Amino acid sequence: MIYLGRPREPMPPRRPLMPPPHPPMHPSRPPMQRSPHSAGQNILNHFRDQEGNLDIDKITTTAQQVGKLYGQVSPLVTKFIKR
Repeated sequence: MIYLGRPREPMPPRRPLMPPPHPPMHPSRPPMQRSPHSAGQNILNHFRDQEGNLDIDKITTTAQQVGKLYGQVSPLVTKFIKR
């Protein structure tokens, strides 16, 4: 119901739905570009020796560490999943 004797308060101004774009954090740094190599190739680069060959010892050691970590974390994860 509208009361004719009472003036209406003005509506607040509308705010835009999207905030204005901000300038880049580091304007002097060029934007990063993705290399054409696959993600798997980039991971394998961490396991190469100085000549560029795959270092089987590094791969084996890392796999053992991941296995140990999984053995320590999996009981905690299964407790949260079963709840």
